[in-house]
Amino acid sequence: MTVPPTFNDDERRNFLRYTRTEQWPMFQRYPIDEELHAELLAQMLNCTPAHIRALVQSLSDVTRTSAAQMMSVRRPRAAVEALPFRDGDRVVAVGDSITADRIGWFEMLSASMERAGNRAVSRHNLGVSGNTTADVLERFDLLEAARPTFVLVMLGTNDARSHGRPISHRMATAQETERNLLALIELITIDLGASVRLITPPAVDEGRISAFFTEMPLRWSPASVAEVADTVRKVDPGCIDIHAAMQAYGVDGLLEPDGVHPNRAGQEFIFRNVLAALHTGGPS
Repeated sequence: MTVPPTFNDDERRNFLRYTRTEQWPMFQRYPIDEELHAELLAQMLNCTPAHIRALVQSLSDVTRTSAAQMMSVRRPRAAVEALPFRDGDRVVAVGDSITADRIGWFEMLSASMERAGNRAVSRHNLGVSGNTTADVLERFDLLEAARPTFVLVMLGTNDARSHGRPISHRMATAQETERNLLALIELITIDLGASVRLITPPAVDEGRISAFFTEMPLRWSPASVAEVADTVRKVDPGCIDIHAAMQAYGVDGLLEPDGVHPNRAGQEFIFRNVLAALHTGGPS
């Protein structure tokens, strides 16, 4: 008989930050009850569904606290209040774990808009951990089902991901990433008639990555992520350039120990930059 693994609450909370089973394509296409999602996660993390709900709520509380702190400052509050969205707009974020993050940049944007009283604009997070640009093309039907009027796309971190040792194979070449992003832009703007804004992937820290993933045949190199960022800039010259902003600022205080995922400060940094870009540039 297999002995269930044991986890502490920090490990459970970290797993839940990036794991949103309700957004998994299978469950998007074949939905199950919310209680079953809690039960599924409880089975994964060897605890009760009630405990899962409490941990998820604690993450939501972190997001709301971050939003409240930012909205207490005049400039961010004014930027949120002046976002160029109209009543009835449906703002959808598409991305990987950095977007799916329950304390992430898009959740902060959503909570800030809610706090500003902007309830006539709906927000939908379609981030799925591990997604590449090809994965999002495969689930374009789910993006279509969200009926967006404006789409924020932050992809590419997992296109730059490499597997294997000593031989290493990258998930997507720069040419493949470019092809997929161009296809997404065309599908969003022509098929859906929506506006779209691309966001470059955050910078990464090679030293932390090597230390954290030492037992796994999994790597991200700063050069590969930078190449993806260059591809995003090529495809969308008006993109929101988080990669360049993080490099200029310095990644030391912005990343988790894995060297890939932004920590709370990093997610707030992304949120502030996305907010400033949307406030000044608006949908493109």
